[in-house]
Amino acid sequence: MIQTELNQLQNNVVVIGTLKTKELELKTSKANKNFISGKLVVQSMIDGNIHEILIEVFVMSSSKLFKGIETVKDEFKTIDQDGIENANRIKVTGTLKLNEFINNQGNLIQYNEIRGNIFNRLDLNDDTPDKAVASIETVVDSFVGELDKEQLPTGHYNVNGFTIGWRGEVIELKNTFICAEIAQAFMNLYQPGSTGLLSFQIHRFAEEDLTDVKIQPTGFGTKVEVEGTNGPNKKYVRKIEIIGGDLPYLGTKELSPEQIAFAKQSRALKIQELLKKESAPTIPTVQAFGKGIQSHGEDKSAMPTTPTSPMDMPIF
Repeated sequence: MIQTELNQLQNNVVVIGTLKTKELELKTSKANKNFISGKLVVQSMIDGNIHEILIEVFVMSSSKLFKGIETVKDEFKTIDQDGIENANRIKVTGTLKLNEFINNQGNLIQYNEIRGNIFNRLDLNDDTPDKAVASIETVVDSFVGELDKEQLPTGHYNVNGFTIGWRGEVIELKNTFICAEIAQAFMNLYQPGSTGLLSFQIHRFAEEDLTDVKIQPTGFGTKVEVEGTNGPNKKYVRKIEIIGGDLPYLGTKELSPEQIAFAKQSRALKIQELLKKESAPTIPTVQAFGKGIQSHGEDKSAMPTTPTSPMDMPIF
């Protein structure tokens, strides 16, 4: 019998920076269960650029993580409310998720977001550099050369791939690229269908704002070690940059061709189900991977992503 069970792959994100805003609310479900939901924005200075990293939050009161987010809600100070001199520098550990929905115009919007799990306030004398990085076991599906406005190759490549979340959820990596300096080494190692642990830099910056990662010996590029699990009119650019990784798995944890085919079928079915819920007369044509209708910004009508673990599962 062909093995098509999809086991959860490693998916760790760490964000360090100064807390810019927090919008957290304690709510009660119809089943009289309390939970906190909302979002944080962490301002990180990375390579001389200001990044405003959005962290989605959803924690049930029954979760062991609830006390931590409750402290964030009640005690943590932000740039917008308390001033840059009083705001807390924090470290957020979480996972990368995929958010997708049909907007009011009937278009399928897809983008990755960070689901925060653990929130730590850093000491005043903590000089850990700001960062927004991820370490994710990834199935590489394909590469597409990037073209500039004159339709000439830039040397950069857009990379299509995915990881596997809780209960076999297929999480596509959207707007993911690799720069020209390490692209060839990456493509030599990672043939389509390869699985391996990749390191990512997460970019989220306002278009008008365009103005220390530890290096270790690795398969290629820079490997990031990750442990553990606004103005209303701003338009944000979301990108995920592959900055390095280990050698691809061989005979160990890699997904089989049958499992990859099953994952793609699961994604196609999920998109079909999403489109069926949309009653608009014009329904966009979408592929399970590669080109699709994607958002480089954000939509306030976005619905929360699926839970990351049983601790996040609501009871309504």
